[in-house]
Parts: sequence; C-alpha cells; structure tokens
Amino acid sequence: MVPMTETMLLDAFRRTVPAGALQIVEADDALGLPIAELPDGSRARIDLRWAGLGFPRDVAAALGRTTRKADDTVLVVCAQALSDGSRRLLDELGVSWFGLDGAASLHIGTIWVARDARAAPPAPSVDFRWSAARADVAEVLLEIVAGGAAWQDGRPRVADVETLSRLSGRSLGSVSGTLAGLDTSGWTEPGPEPRSRAVADPSGLLDSWSGWQRRLPSTWASFHVLDRNPTRIEEQLASLFGSGLILTGSAVSERVRPMLTGMRPVTAYVDMDGPALDAAAARAQMLPAPAGSIRLRPAPSAVANTSRVVDGRREASPIRVYADLLAGSERDQEAADAYRSVELSVFA
Repeated sequence: MVPMTETMLLDAFRRTVPAGALQIVEADDALGLPIAELPDGSRARIDLRWAGLGFPRDVAAALGRTTRKADDTVLVVCAQALSDGSRRLLDELGVSWFGLDGAASLHIGTIWVARDARAAPPAPSVDFRWSAARADVAEVLLEIVAGGAAWQDGRPRVADVETLSRLSGRSLGSVSGTLAGLDTSGWTEPGPEPRSRAVADPSGLLDSWSGWQRRLPSTWASFHVLDRNPTRIEEQLASLFGSGLILTGSAVSERVRPMLTGMRPVTAYVDMDGPALDAAAARAQMLPAPAGSIRLRPAPSAVANTSRVVDGRREASPIRVYADLLAGSERDQEAADAYRSVELSVFA
C-alpha cells in the first residue's frame, strides 16, 4: 500500500460508484472537497477519509480528523479493506464506506451501493514493489524509528546506509536501491542535513510493509506437544534453544496487553538454520503437526539483529511482533491492533 493521495482516493471512489450514477462537477471546492452531482440534480460535497488497512484504530483516526463542513457534506471512509468490526462501527454511525477490495456500503442521496468484496475488480497496481530484500531493509528502518530516532524538527529519522545494511544483512547496494524506491514512492523525503532522509509517512509505511508480510505464504514449522499451557511451553522452548529462542506474536503481546483467552500457539524464531532447528526439535520429541501448539522458524538476520531482551526473555522487535500478529488469525489481528496502540504509538 503506497501513500494515498486525494486524487487516488477520488479515483477509487469513482470506480466504486456505478457508472453514470453521479458526476464529479468540481474536484476541489472552497472547502477543499469534491462536489458530486446526483441523478436527481442535487449536489453533495464528498468528504473522503483514508483509513489505511481498515482496522477500528484506523477508522477512529480517520473519523477524528476535523475538516470544514457544509450542510450538504457526506462523509465517506475508504480503506484497503474494512474489518468486520470497522464495518459495524461505521454502519452504527450511519457513515458510508468502501474498500479497495471492492466491498462497499454507500448511501449518498438517491444512490445506494451495497457490495461484497468478492464482486470487486482487482486493485490497481502501485509503483512500489516489495521484495524480500526491500522488506528486510524496511523492517530495520521501521524498528529504528519505533525506538524514537528523530531529527530535531521532529520527523522520524532514516538511519544511514551502513547501519541498515549491517542490521538487515543486505548489501549496501540493496539498501541504497531500497531507499531510492522509498524516495520515489513518497515514503521518505530529504532530511535536514545533506544526504539525509526522514520518513514522510511512518504509519503508511508500516501499514504497507506489514500488509506485504501478511500476504506471504507461511513458512512456520508447526509442532505438537502434550502440554497446553503457553507459559510452560515457552519455558520448555527456552530450555531447549537457550538464548537462540526469539519469542514473537502473542507470546510477547500478551505480556504487554492481554487480549487472548484459552489456548494459543507459541510462536518463536530460532537463531539457527533449518536443519539444526529440525534436529533439535526431533531430539526433544516434538511431533510435526499441521496446526500444532508451537510454531518455529529460523530467524532472518533482520529479526535476529533487532531482537531485544525483556525480563530475561529474548523477544522480536515490536515491529516484527506486530507483523506476525497481523498475519495470524482474526483474534491475533485484534491483538495486533491493541499491541500497536501501546508499543508503536509513534505510528498512530
């Protein structure tokens, strides 16, 4: 997901409304809002609000932004895809909404649109293309920003190329190419010093990166153990892997803001390669299972190098914990939203 400009938002709105149903007669009036002419000849100002990935936190932020209004203003919220909780919230408030996935609930004068995402055309392509190398560099960049790195003017600071290369495990050329792509796409901008950079849209960049991570095929190795207590399972894994164990997902978020009840899988990275991990699991008599209570995978350089020790436990960075929650079940995604509000407030 790239930064959403007003023009892009208006184009998405036009594609959502049935062809010929309304006409934008003025793209930017005195209040900065587009004016639409409806089939009955009446006109309405359309106040389009971008809500990022469409979770309740994103929608609340969109609704909280104030604009100058007129009596004929119709509020419309747009997001990548509105979650069920967000849809219920907007429906209760009587606010129209649509997603880039094609789902929509619009009521603008005599125009009513109710559509499921399955009927949607494919989302338009975007300029910035994620790859494994770009994602590793962005993960380190975002984690440094999450740690409070900022210029004197308050803008989040982009670390130097050498630091990003060392922590991500990617070459200097790969880092430079990634930063050039972020510049072109508007995620980053010139900083206050020569050849420096600042993050122009921290929240948007996090949403785009974590969204790409969420769409990746799962590479977790799943195991079954008899014990169903997550805390005891974590202790057993720590005994097996020692300091090489890097907890992530709900194993971290539940200590920050408990959200999940009942049995939950323990997810962790291990600072070793795949064959060594499999051998250790076999020695511990951990049985492979399609949906086991333990999920493990070797730690990529970006994960291992940005991990931290909290209360004697090695944990993945808050950025990585958030992304792993977001890639999980619907319960995990709700936990991700709560975790972000506490640990990643700089991206609010």
